[in-house]
Amino acid sequence: MSIKALKKITLYGLTSEKEELLRGLQHLGCMHLIPLMLPTDSDGELSEPQSAKEALHWLTSCPTKRREARSTGDHTANAIVNMVLDNRVRHRKAADRRDALIKRIKEVQPWGDYSFPPLEEMANVRLWFYVVPLKEMTEVQALELPYEVVHQTNKNAYVVVLSEQEPSADILPIKRSHVGKYSLSELEARLEEAEMALEDIQGERESLTRWIYIISQAVARFEDEQALREASRSALEDDQFFLVSGWMPADREQDVRAFADERLAAVTFEEPEDADNPPTLLESSEGTGGGSEAFSFFQMPGYRSWDPGKMVFYSFSLFFAMIMSDAAYCAILGGILFLYRGKLSASEGGRRLLNMGYFMSALGIIWGVMIGSYFGVAPEPDTLLGKVAFINLNDYGAMMALSIVVGVGHLVIANFMNFWINRKRSTSLAHLGWSVTMLGGLGLYLGKSSYLPAVFADPVGPALMIAGAVMIFLFSSERKVGSAKDFILRILDGLKGIYSVTSAFGDILSYMRLFALGLSGASLAMTFNNLAHDALNTSPVTGVLFAGVILLLGHVLNFALCIMSGVVHGMRLNVIEFVNWGMSDEGYPFKAFRKQED
Repeated sequence: MSIKALKKITLYGLTSEKEELLRGLQHLGCMHLIPLMLPTDSDGELSEPQSAKEALHWLTSCPTKRREARSTGDHTANAIVNMVLDNRVRHRKAADRRDALIKRIKEVQPWGDYSFPPLEEMANVRLWFYVVPLKEMTEVQALELPYEVVHQTNKNAYVVVLSEQEPSADILPIKRSHVGKYSLSELEARLEEAEMALEDIQGERESLTRWIYIISQAVARFEDEQALREASRSALEDDQFFLVSGWMPADREQDVRAFADERLAAVTFEEPEDADNPPTLLESSEGTGGGSEAFSFFQMPGYRSWDPGKMVFYSFSLFFAMIMSDAAYCAILGGILFLYRGKLSASEGGRRLLNMGYFMSALGIIWGVMIGSYFGVAPEPDTLLGKVAFINLNDYGAMMALSIVVGVGHLVIANFMNFWINRKRSTSLAHLGWSVTMLGGLGLYLGKSSYLPAVFADPVGPALMIAGAVMIFLFSSERKVGSAKDFILRILDGLKGIYSVTSAFGDILSYMRLFALGLSGASLAMTFNNLAHDALNTSPVTGVLFAGVILLLGHVLNFALCIMSGVVHGMRLNVIEFVNWGMSDEGYPFKAFRKQED
């Protein structure tokens, strides 16, 4: 896994052949364009693909899909898009009508299945409906008008008042309910009709999913044309010639030369200069590429930096396993990923993240076996699982030391990689000094704690720390000394570099969260187990039910919290602490000028 080497390419051709050459470059699909002209105003361009994208989203979100057609038949792409959008509008209206009827039925249900007789048969007496809080029933009882309580709950009474005119607010200060003219049975019949109509529209939507490929190709075709117009606007041209420039992978040089020779165009290739800022094109394997996918979501490494994807793959998986600290939880996570492997494997990035998820789950199971935690339950010492559990999570001193060792190792690798990438510059020795200083501090701590021989506490640890500090002081700045002022400023630069030891100390202590979060998750699991055990002992019948509910809800909650903590804090240690010491600059992604349509 690495950052691919790029070359700057400049293609020269006749203006009359500009469109043909650009289409060929787009089909070749290996060039990141550099704009040579300022973008012109394109507000007047038609945004045709928006409706097609909406139609495509409507079809792809359909739960059940048909086999995709590869030709439009008697239809055009625009006609298909219009059919899909019309289906979406009718589906929304039918769903709104269904929802409105459900709400209306819920409001009318307490009044019963009534129907209004003709007004002349009632001697012009009308029915007025009120939902009256029980504490205000005295107002109703004081009425001189006839009324009837047709339904009552523990909070409200449903009252029908008979009167030719609506009772005034000073007689009955309660807001009237508008129940409508349709009876409950009529509303239920209308609801059944609405649901059948909605099912018919949904069936039509499923039938329209056969056009997903056709619409996606129409969208891709429009985007290709739009990219071609943008490339044409960004090219430099005059009446006879034009030129286009960009970045391309160095290993595609022969393909571009063959393309230029075939079309009688001139092409030049240049290595990136120090003043250039090329994009970053990551070359990742499918096995460990999930680290690059996760890391690039937050930050793209610079072209002259290094790809930390493989390091993130392994370190994030280790941090996640230590935070989960339960073999059963990690096994369940692996099972969930396996069940959804079809959806996750739909794209190359998804396959990489899926492989990373499998590795995280496997490493978590191994760590959980090593600490002996299965849903917060520790196996008996004389069993096989009990014998292989050799790490005691409750040994706070040992777990703190382990977290610090992991943290120092992580940051030492970051500093060493920063040193190696920038080894031609003198400031790289400062990063090497930080690696030596951190290792010396770790040796001092482990020697003092008796985890290592006393010689690491004195003199190995202090000697390494002093040697590293000298390197930091001498090489933290590239300021040239030409006067007394420069000499003083160079000393201040060195002291400023050494002052960063406070930041280093804080970053190393940040890795204590691995132990703290792992212990909290295990403790919470044991707490739910104890609560369930207590509930089981309270009653031989209902205790089983309550114990099952506590175990189910408790472990589901703890499982979700552990995953959230593992992802957030595991990635935080890679994106903040690791990047702070290991990455010298940030880049931007390589975007190939390529054809999207098949």
